[in-house]
Parts: sequence; C-alpha cells; structure tokens
Amino acid sequence: MTARLLLAAPPFAGHLNPLLTLGRGLRDRGFDVRFATGAAKADLVRAHGFPVLPLLADDPGVFDRISDTAGPVRSDPLLLTRQLRANLALLPRADAELDALVRRDRHDAVLADFTAPVAGLVAERHGLPWLTTMPTPLALETRTGTPSYLGGWGPARHAGHRVRDAAGRAATRAAKRGMQAVLHRRFRAAGVSVYRPDGSEAAYSPTAILGLGMRELELPRDWPAAFRMIGPVTATAEPWPEPPVLPGGPLVLVTLGTHLRWAKRDLVAHARALVPAAGGLPVVVSLGDAGRRSPRPLAVEDGVHVFGHLPYDAVLPRCAAVVHHGGAGITYSAVRAGVPAVVCPQDYDQFDFAARIQAAGAGVRVRRLGTRAAADALRAVLAADRAPLAALARAAAGYDPVAATADALADALR
Repeated sequence: MTARLLLAAPPFAGHLNPLLTLGRGLRDRGFDVRFATGAAKADLVRAHGFPVLPLLADDPGVFDRISDTAGPVRSDPLLLTRQLRANLALLPRADAELDALVRRDRHDAVLADFTAPVAGLVAERHGLPWLTTMPTPLALETRTGTPSYLGGWGPARHAGHRVRDAAGRAATRAAKRGMQAVLHRRFRAAGVSVYRPDGSEAAYSPTAILGLGMRELELPRDWPAAFRMIGPVTATAEPWPEPPVLPGGPLVLVTLGTHLRWAKRDLVAHARALVPAAGGLPVVVSLGDAGRRSPRPLAVEDGVHVFGHLPYDAVLPRCAAVVHHGGAGITYSAVRAGVPAVVCPQDYDQFDFAARIQAAGAGVRVRRLGTRAAADALRAVLAADRAPLAALARAAAGYDPVAATADALADALR
C-alpha cells in the first residue's frame, strides 16, 4: 500500500522549495505526496504536479506581511514578540484547515517545515507520525555549544567564550519563556507551548528532526536525540523554461535573497561599487523577485548585469565569488559549487550562517555592502586558498537528503 504524505511549509522560498525537492524525490520512490502551504505559492506546487491545500486562501498575502518586515527584526524582543503574536493569531484557522484535510485525505505521515509546527500538532491529534525538516539546523537549542540568534557568535575558542555561550543559551531560553508569558492567552487559545514537560522544544517533532544542512559547516555542539543531519537541499523549485543568458567567463554574483525588500533598496548601487574589486569579472545581480524572472537581464548598468531572479545552482558553478546575505539556500549552493563568499547578513539566522562560513574558511563576513571593507573582502576571497571550500564541496556531495528522508519515513511508519 502506498503511504500518503502531507508536506507542510509556509510560502517562502527558503522553506517551501526544499520540501518541493524532497517531495519530488519521495514521489519517485513511490510515496503519494500532497502539500499544504500559503495560497500565494499554491500554483507553484501544482506546477510540480502535487495536490495542494492553499492555507488561508482568502488572504494570500498574510504570511508575507508577517515575515517581510519594513526593517530589520534581529534580536529586538519587542519586534520578535509582535511577530510571534501575529503567527499565533493564524494558528486556529490553519489548524482547522489542516485538520479537515487530514480527516478527508487520511494521510499516513506528516513532514513539516520547522516553521509550520501546527501541522505537527494536527498529526499528533490524529495519531500520525510527524517529522520536522530544518533548513536552518542552527535554530535548534542545544545543551552545549554556541547559541544562535544572538548576532552571529563564532566558535568557542577559550574559557571566556564557553562562559559566554552558557549565558547565551540560558538567555535564549529565558527570552522564549518570557514571550510565552506575555502572550499566554494566545498560546492557550492556539493550544501550543514553547517547551514540552521534558524541556524539549515543542515546535519540533519529538521523534525525527531532519537537518537540511552539514555537520561540517556547523559549530561544535551537541544535538537533540531526535536529530539527524541529512544534507542540504538546494535545487530551485521555480520553473525555468530557458537558462539565463549570462556574460561569458567567470562571474561575481551579488544577491540578498528573495525576502527583506528593505535590504535590497540599494543593492544595484552596492554591486556597482564592487566592480573595481571584481578584477574585470562581470558582476551579476539577482534581485530575488520571481515575478520578474527572465532569461535576459533587466538592465546592464556600468558593468553590472541586473536580473529579476536567478537559479543559484545553475549560476554558481560559473562564479569565481558570490556576495550574499547568509541565507540557507545561497550558503549551501555556494558550498556545493565550491565558490567563496563575501557575506553581509541582514536579519534572522543570516548572522549565524555568516559566522559558520567564516569559521569554515568558506568566506569573509562584512558589516555593510557598498564600503571599502566589502570591496577588500571581495578581493580577498577571489585570491584565497580554495582548499577549505573543496573539502566542504566534497562533504556536501556525500549526503543524500532524499534517501535519508525516505529512510526516516520508513522508520516512522513501522
């Protein structure tokens, strides 16, 4: 009998696209794969041949209004609490829609992105196995090692760092408990909690958390018992009827991802400022706007080729360097291609990816684009030793995330 799977993720490229790639691989292995995501990406899911439940279909932009903020959130407790409040307000409706879908289609298991824990709650209610996927494994709390979301701390190199890390882990846990206390009515209405009675994080599966990353890129730390690192998933989910028409020879790619429009207001100007440091290599910009996707550049200005959107895995093998924000997708695409990075984090987990890239010898972190420091960093990575990158690329090639996900599902379905 074919196992029927529900895959759930918010309608954001960094969360939905990895699940679409896993979904295609699982379908090839005989699973009956179905999706639930925001209405804004329902057509994309259908284009891949999957049935889909468009969540909160009467308000397709609701998820973007919460995540695509007017400015940086970072570790601001007020802004984080405001975002959490907005997410909790959506849970009762999303829960009801997912519950009706599971009742109707009788799924055998649920595979949920780590930002869609409501799908796990529904699975538990129906007695179904629930697996969490995490494109950002560093988001997990651990008992040892460097905590995340504190501005991008690097690895612990001495006793002072270890004291810092212990204090940061305690502060992170206290902050989460504090937000739950402030929003206790909304947590109660949604039927959720930050932590289980055993102290584990309730947003993630208690039995199987699949890290879509690499141990070789992570800072030293322990992991929860349910965690498995299964490798990065980077293939683009957007349809590309024609390959992009790029300048000849090696390139320098500049991108700040698909989110955070405020961060991209001066992106083209910053790319122009990098042209002298590129050593004569063409500079190519991806604006991260799938709605303006075209095989040809929107503009060519002062040696900068500006595209609405580019598929990273197709472009990065042509690149001598990449300037990016530290998102999970571009980070792992660059690692796979063995391309050194200048990383200028903007928000969320990007500071932590930047710290890991620098610690692994895969790139250099800068505070701002359009500066002399950014130009110097680009010159440095273009001239840097590629041996650490080659080792990371070999390690990335050794993972098989689809096979590992299929194995985890087989274990859960026994």
